[in-house]
Amino acid sequence: MGDSAPTNDRGHFLRLFLEAERDIHRYICAILPNPQDARDVLQETALALWEEFDQYDATRPFTPWAVRFALNKARQHASRHARRPHLLADEPLLEKLFAEQLTQRERFEPRQDRLRHCVERLPPHHAALIRGYYWDGLGIEQLASDGQSSVDAIYKRLQRIRVILLECVRLLEAEPGTG
Repeated sequence: MGDSAPTNDRGHFLRLFLEAERDIHRYICAILPNPQDARDVLQETALALWEEFDQYDATRPFTPWAVRFALNKARQHASRHARRPHLLADEPLLEKLFAEQLTQRERFEPRQDRLRHCVERLPPHHAALIRGYYWDGLGIEQLASDGQSSVDAIYKRLQRIRVILLECVRLLEAEPGTG
């Protein structure tokens, strides 16, 4: 790790957590596919990590340590809500899932960066529609009423924007040194 910051430094915790948050959230989403459940467990995990950070061994990677907390919080959440507890009992499966998630992150992170760049290049009303639907989780009906368009028009507009984004990402991937 190479960090000499003391493990009880809350600024150090915040930096480590923010660096690992996406990976932790992806792991939780893989075992709890309901987005609200995953967000709840991520918050519970963050709180538990904060409270136990003085127990963290700074000579070891933070993300695997944090994922253990996420797994425990996901198990607790599943048992409280009686959702898929049998999946959370299979430790080898969960280990494989975490390893696969890290592999996929290395593969898809550059593509996600290109996609973000392409979204930024969209006209503002198209970017707002994409952000509303994918980032904010707004429903098609809400987007239609907010934009004073029909549901069919929103579906068609989203499809056209997806095609534009796909072409943009492919063009960026084809550029020398980016692919």
